Amino acid sequence: MRALASLLVASSLLVAAGCAAGSTVTGADGRAASGSPSPAPAPMSTRTAQSEEVPTPGPVVTPAASDGGWRYAYVSDQPGSRLTGVTAAGPREAWAAGSEGDRLLLLHHDGTAWRRADPPPSAPAVPEGADVRIAASGPDDVWLLLPELGADDQVQALTAVRWDGSAWHRVPGRIDSPYVTGFAVLGPADAWAVYGSGRRDAAHWDGRSWTKVPLPAYASALGGSGSGGLWAVGFRSSGPGVTESELDQPAAMRWDGRSWRLVPTPTYAFARPKPPEGSAMLDGLVVLGEDDVWAIGVHTFNHGEVDDEPADPPPILLHWDGRSWSRQNAPGDRGYCCPLLAAGPAGGVLVVTGSPRLRDTWRVAAPGGSAVPLPRLPAIPGLKRTQFFKVEGSARSGTTWAAGTLSADGGFWSRAAIAALP
Repeated sequence: MRALASLLVASSLLVAAGCAAGSTVTGADGRAASGSPSPAPAPMSTRTAQSEEVPTPGPVVTPAASDGGWRYAYVSDQPGSRLTGVTAAGPREAWAAGSEGDRLLLLHHDGTAWRRADPPPSAPAVPEGADVRIAASGPDDVWLLLPELGADDQVQALTAVRWDGSAWHRVPGRIDSPYVTGFAVLGPADAWAVYGSGRRDAAHWDGRSWTKVPLPAYASALGGSGSGGLWAVGFRSSGPGVTESELDQPAAMRWDGRSWRLVPTPTYAFARPKPPEGSAMLDGLVVLGEDDVWAIGVHTFNHGEVDDEPADPPPILLHWDGRSWSRQNAPGDRGYCCPLLAAGPAGGVLVVTGSPRLRDTWRVAAPGGSAVPLPRLPAIPGLKRTQFFKVEGSARSGTTWAAGTLSADGGFWSRAAIAALP
């Protein structure tokens, strides 16, 4: 079940500036940027009698979207590219980061369009499958966590670099872990990272060095703001609700300036006959204000051990109103993989899942409200089979961004992509 918890963790981010030749560049609302004529459709692949089909680089034409629905804001022109995170750096500024092959992919949105940004000097190669994390507290405080290879060519640690508004600078020291599941920045001397089910401590940058700070539970996600404080969510394996059949319960932790404190959350239990090794955990978090914090997660069990298995219930959705955490109505009537949270337009939150053309996304306008489905992304002409959008991270800077990978043709065709919801 600990391995399951690690697989269910969601997290992530990207960076950019400077226009990429051949990339589809769009404005803040996801439409083509002014003065940039739409390119002609590029062939999706080539085939010869002697070789297998090979993805072909080239721009992608993105059609108009339904009113009130998702739009394509960026689609890379490079096959095999991916985004692993996105972060807001101001009311109209955002960054995203990922990889193209073994090269760092960095994007920047200046309020009008997404464009490529020059990577930090001497940025290391990004190993296959490794994630680049990104977070920011403002336009002059943008951070990247970059994978660092050891002598065995495996990721052994993470190195941080910081954008101060004019240049990138390496942050001294490193995080001694091959990955993190949550990363948050509250200021130049206040950055945090957590590791999911592997460790019960957090890494903290205090302006001088990275230090280990103990946690009262396992943390999978971080979130915070100047007005809302710093929160971490995950799961605990002791305390109220933990039994022989319910091994884990949701955990919410708040930083009080000196230490992390557990804040009580609702407990979960399956009806009898109970499935084996039940586990409830949180792995997504959005902090909108001191009395407006949302968390999302799953209640699941160890599948395949009994014949008559119950269906997984809908995701766990919780809200903090400044006094206590309460259950909310999660969308759907059964469980689904990897839901994320994003700040929504005009308040509330979005529940976002990787799905064909982002069809499985909803808006919850306020605590106690119902989840309203959002119109999906438009279909891109010329792409075969399901156009699946895998979401790795989300942020809001006037527009809500969902960053990840768009794939089609059974996964053979894939590109880094960003969807926008004004």
